[in-house]
Amino acid sequence: MAITRFEEIEKRIWEEEKKYLMKHISLSLIRSNALKIGDYILRSGKKSPYYVDLRQSISDPIAMDWIANSLARIIINEIGKGKVDKIMGVPTAGVPFATIVSQKLAIPMLYYRRERKEHGVRKKIEGDMERNDRIVMIDDLITTGQSVIDAAEAARDQGGIVSELVVLLDREQGGQEHIRKHSIEPHVLFNISEAFDWLKEVGLLGPDDYKVIMGYIEEEKAGLPGSQNEQDKQEKKEEAGASS
Repeated sequence: MAITRFEEIEKRIWEEEKKYLMKHISLSLIRSNALKIGDYILRSGKKSPYYVDLRQSISDPIAMDWIANSLARIIINEIGKGKVDKIMGVPTAGVPFATIVSQKLAIPMLYYRRERKEHGVRKKIEGDMERNDRIVMIDDLITTGQSVIDAAEAARDQGGIVSELVVLLDREQGGQEHIRKHSIEPHVLFNISEAFDWLKEVGLLGPDDYKVIMGYIEEEKAGLPGSQNEQDKQEKKEEAGASS
């Protein structure tokens, strides 16, 4: 069915709303010290000139409300509330956000346990999940996407249907592509470079830090499988092999 003019306008309005929400949330992350600039080691082992610690936001009720409202709006606008049977929080940062979104949308909640408990029913998905429940996962951000994939597989093993992820931001390190390979569609409020562009524009990020961070983001993109840089490396490798 062709998209109607009204649907086109609604989509445009939603894209504008996402930019508005990104600005408010970026500001709240700076205020709550959830967005840090410096030298950090990520869970993946990679180095980074910035760190987003959304767990810090649980102590800021206003920031939590902005984040949860944004995640709920993504579900309404990009998935459809009527297509969701359960909301599942991905540990640990995704669990408090999923809890609030569940309350706002009146959709039952589940959460994933990384370690299976060794007593009782020994399950990895907590909550009342039934076979063929349509589950939307909620997490804070995407880096590699592996924790999301692990949660989805655990829910699928128990009979759930998991094909959607709602997340606040993407670090632009290839996580979205990795997640899609496992039949999960990520719905992201904003990419981290958008936030840094805006923070620099309003004077909350200095030009030197901005240059370092954006250089890092571009280097990460260039190193991803399928990028032009990686393609050039592969071609040189093949040429070297052919000439040897």
